[in-house]
Amino acid sequence: MSLASIFPFHKLVVGAFLPTTLLMACGTSLDPQDHTIPQSQVPQIVQSAFASKYPGKTPQWESQPYGYEAVFFENGREYEAEFSDSGQWLETEYEVSSDNQFSDAVLKSVRTQYPGYTITKREIEITPVGIFYEVEVENGSDEIELYFDNRGNQINNSNEDA
Repeated sequence: MSLASIFPFHKLVVGAFLPTTLLMACGTSLDPQDHTIPQSQVPQIVQSAFASKYPGKTPQWESQPYGYEAVFFENGREYEAEFSDSGQWLETEYEVSSDNQFSDAVLKSVRTQYPGYTITKREIEITPVGIFYEVEVENGSDEIELYFDNRGNQINNSNEDA
């Protein structure tokens, strides 16, 4: 018995798999959200704003609808600093992996307002107007992204990137 008689579409699968594998091996991303750009495409005013805020850091740049995102590492943690096209710093965010690195007030609010949900992401967002918290929760196929102030009050996030 041949493979073709058991699985007549094997050529289609191999035909789709091979180009994808080659692209991945060459470092080409298939992620439509990957907006990585070379530093030469980032306006000097944005580069200067980043260098002023984070001296000595070398970021990987991404183009975003609001402007530019600079991804860099400090003390083993990944940070994402967001800037407008004109170089205005919008926010810097980073993800934490455990509850003990996060706001107790926010965790209490999430657990009270969303019983039965599991926290799958905790992010701290530092903005010009204060520190805010982003939380993703899941319950089965239901996934919700939530935003809180430092007192645990749920808010709308005007800084969320598109």
